[in-house]
Amino acid sequence: MSSSYSGSSAAIMGQAEQTAAATAAAKAANKSSLGKDDFLKLLVTQMKQQDPLNPMDDKEYVAQLAQFSSLEQLTNISTGITDLKTSMGQQTQLSAVGFIGKTVKSNGYKVSKEGDSISALSYTLPDQAANVTMNIMDANGNIVRAIDMGAKSAGDQQFQWNGKDDSGTTVADGLYAVGITATDGSGNGMMVTSSVTGRVTGTAMNNGVFQLKLSDGRSVNFTDVQEVLNTPTTTAATN
Repeated sequence: MSSSYSGSSAAIMGQAEQTAAATAAAKAANKSSLGKDDFLKLLVTQMKQQDPLNPMDDKEYVAQLAQFSSLEQLTNISTGITDLKTSMGQQTQLSAVGFIGKTVKSNGYKVSKEGDSISALSYTLPDQAANVTMNIMDANGNIVRAIDMGAKSAGDQQFQWNGKDDSGTTVADGLYAVGITATDGSGNGMMVTSSVTGRVTGTAMNNGVFQLKLSDGRSVNFTDVQEVLNTPTTTAATN
């Protein structure tokens, strides 16, 4: 009789425990992920519905508590990182605003044409180049002019475009990209870095990146700024 009662009781409690756990799990499943509150609810539900004749093993209980503690700590770390990123973003924005009205030099490869005023481009060669070619490209990526610059020595160089295409026709105003190819005496390609200058007139956020807006319509990443200058942004066109 006693054995029959115990078996019946275990079966009933086991069914109740499974039902409660399944209900809690179903509610949690409606969320994209489980948070620490959801984990705690599942743990409490499991404890409340456990079979008193066959309680949860101590080791299993301690292990689940440890998991909950780890989850809580990870959640707090994630929240802290989010707050830190927000704070750093605000500081970066304030720093970027401080550049307004100043002329900066930054990594870049675009030039601006506005009438006879065309921004200059600086580039750096790691070694002496046997030949350097400047490819001027429009907004669609089409090459409007390819300029053979000949041999150039290693170090910083300046390039100034005259705003004309290969046929000698003046192109429309706008922004143009400059693709630079350089080869050494053996015909091997060289890595070339380029930079642009311009006066900062504003700031903007583009795909999570702070940018400085220049007076001629170009934009450069705030983190790409190399230095602040006191020089004009354009010079007379020559090539």
